[in-house]
Amino acid sequence: MTFESNHELMYLLPSGDESCCSIKSKDRTIEPRKALEGCKVNPTSDLDALLHVIKSSLSTGVLAIPNGFKNAGLLIGILGTISIGILCTHCAYIMVKCAQDLCQILDRPFLGYTETVEQAMLNCAQKKFSQYARFAKNTVDMFMFFTYYGVNTVYIIFVATTVQHITENQFHIILNVRFYILTVAIPVFFVGIIGSMKYLVPFSAIANLFLLIGLCLTFYYILQDLPPISSRPLVVGITHWPFFISTAFFGLEGIGTMLPIENSMKNPHHFLSFPGVLIIAMVIVVSLFTSVGFLGYLKYGNHTEGSITLNLPRNLKAEAVKLLIALAVLFTYGLQLTASMEVIWKRLEKYFDDERKYMRYYQVRAILILGTVVIALVVPNLGPVISLIGAFGFSMCGFFYPALVQMIMKWDDDLGKWNYILWKNGFLILFSIVATITGSVSAMLDIIKEYK
Repeated sequence: MTFESNHELMYLLPSGDESCCSIKSKDRTIEPRKALEGCKVNPTSDLDALLHVIKSSLSTGVLAIPNGFKNAGLLIGILGTISIGILCTHCAYIMVKCAQDLCQILDRPFLGYTETVEQAMLNCAQKKFSQYARFAKNTVDMFMFFTYYGVNTVYIIFVATTVQHITENQFHIILNVRFYILTVAIPVFFVGIIGSMKYLVPFSAIANLFLLIGLCLTFYYILQDLPPISSRPLVVGITHWPFFISTAFFGLEGIGTMLPIENSMKNPHHFLSFPGVLIIAMVIVVSLFTSVGFLGYLKYGNHTEGSITLNLPRNLKAEAVKLLIALAVLFTYGLQLTASMEVIWKRLEKYFDDERKYMRYYQVRAILILGTVVIALVVPNLGPVISLIGAFGFSMCGFFYPALVQMIMKWDDDLGKWNYILWKNGFLILFSIVATITGSVSAMLDIIKEYK
């Protein structure tokens, strides 16, 4: 399992011993990662990994995608969701593949997201890229931390807002949403403090079950008395598309957790195989996103809320749906916090001695949990925050850096027929930059307008 730190090795190696990580082999056909599989104490199975990938990509984003369709139209929503899903899957694939290739070159057991970007620049044939390696590493860390720390903040706001709606609807108790944020901070802490991917598997399984039940019941309400398709626009004004793209990014993109999940697997080569963990998981995720987005917008039109659950009736069945989905999101908090923790811990662990490192890790993790609660208290607004995180964070982490890494590694090797890899990755880089700028501006204007 990656995290570019000694902490996670405590889970993979007996008694935290790193000695077997020094395995070297002159025969490059022997993968160091396979040689180390026997060293893993708590490796995850293919099914465990599948649950993790689905859960990392399928959460609050699927509930917000109908609101994204409202800013795209039915036709653009369908085509856009499928296209972005394919691009997200492709970028996740090339990032994991590049990490695996670098592990072969460096005789390393595993590489994290940030380290993959850095090592690609340091070890490519074009040495001129090496001078930018440190800068790239720092910027990747910034985007990764902002993105996944923001996701955890969104989770807290979502759960708190759901509890607030249920309480107001059923008990007619009117309290500020910040009170509910403080209330849900308690269960959030106990879920978020869990650091081992293996021990997060039960939470992912429960979350997937709750989310599946919740989505099924949501479909039940949405499918009742659907208006004709002609009642909704197929295409809306292009000025609204950045909000849709940012929302789709937020929901579909889970690249920060892909490498940790792949590295934690008992058979990591099954992650990219066809049909492997990544392909199966993303087909499920994209299908659900497209269905929920299309039907949710068709049902509620311009009245579609930031989360489709907020459009459901106020009866007990609908409230139970909201509660199940809120619990599913809550149980995903720990998995998403892992990506943020990776960025912070690798910079802090060198300041702690080995005897206290284990304890310090959980102290830092607790501080991060507290930070998400504080941010949620300051900005308890769901819709624009989702759009901002999707635009600024996920577009860069999900598209820009994977395309850049593959292009650098293939620069003097094989760019394909007619240099298609160069053109393809150039498009992805340009697309990510445009999406970042337009989506971030749109989200910030929405936040300013809301608070004004």
